[in-house]
Amino acid sequence: MRTLRTLLASLVLGLAAAPVAADEPPPRPVLRLEVAVSGEVVRLGDLFQHAGRFADVPVFRSPDPGHTGQMPAWRIIEAARRVGLEPETGDRNREVSITRDARILPLAEMEERIAMALASSMGLSDSNRIQVAFDRGTRPIAVEKGVSGSLDILRMEHDPRTGRFEAVLGIGGSPRTDRNGGFRVQGTAVELVEFVVLARALGRGEVIRSSDLVIDRKPRTQVPALTLDTVVSATQAVGMAARRPIGPERPFRMADLMKPELVERNGNVLITMEMPGLSLTMRGRALEAGAEGDMIQVENLQSRKRLQATVTGLNRVSITPPVTTTTAVATARTP
Repeated sequence: MRTLRTLLASLVLGLAAAPVAADEPPPRPVLRLEVAVSGEVVRLGDLFQHAGRFADVPVFRSPDPGHTGQMPAWRIIEAARRVGLEPETGDRNREVSITRDARILPLAEMEERIAMALASSMGLSDSNRIQVAFDRGTRPIAVEKGVSGSLDILRMEHDPRTGRFEAVLGIGGSPRTDRNGGFRVQGTAVELVEFVVLARALGRGEVIRSSDLVIDRKPRTQVPALTLDTVVSATQAVGMAARRPIGPERPFRMADLMKPELVERNGNVLITMEMPGLSLTMRGRALEAGAEGDMIQVENLQSRKRLQATVTGLNRVSITPPVTTTTAVATARTP
């Protein structure tokens, strides 16, 4: 049996024979070729993996929010070496892409804000009546990530004659807005006129159905022929008939419409004569066409007499006999 002294001696010898692990050196920093930052300053920790205690060292200003910049890798490596960071140098001949995170306000939101302001100034309740188009090259507004302020119009000028406008937009709480005084945009804004056009050509007398109509919108300057009589809603036209042939895809007026003809010229009609306590019906022929309520001339087929009648329904007319008044003459007796 081995003694305690022997066991202790064996343990010491074993520990002496075991290799001692040396401290491993930290990994060398590796350059990132695509970088996204949220602040105004790019730091070594943004550019390098394993930047260690150098991570918070600022290197240069970041691009504007929403923009991307390119930087030669060798310049970044040299800047790191100047502060004591020794990175890998295998990518020194490449370029590093640096993007600044941002809150993006799309052009559609900018257009709507301008349309709302112009509609209010014109006394219009619907901003959809204003069509806004920015000049070519206008970009969405980009502000600092985390800015939650609303989009406001700081200043705007608009020429109703030409439609040209210039506006300065701002975002509440954005340092870029405060620093630059806002974002200047230009373009055109015109009032749209809504009207009804026919989807197909109509002949005289054809009755208009809802499927025959299409709502169209155009800038007011492009439709100078519109008048107060122009049909602007489907409810004005559905159920009416064309007074004359009407072409498609162009504005038309109420004067182009009429009530549908219920009686055709030379068509057979049923003539009704109403008198107190008596109602007579007879067959006749319409000498004129007419819509409900129209006064037309008809002929009694039996007597061949011509009469003035009022259209009351489909192939139906009525006549009212003249009222005769009997005057009683009182003769005074001489006493």
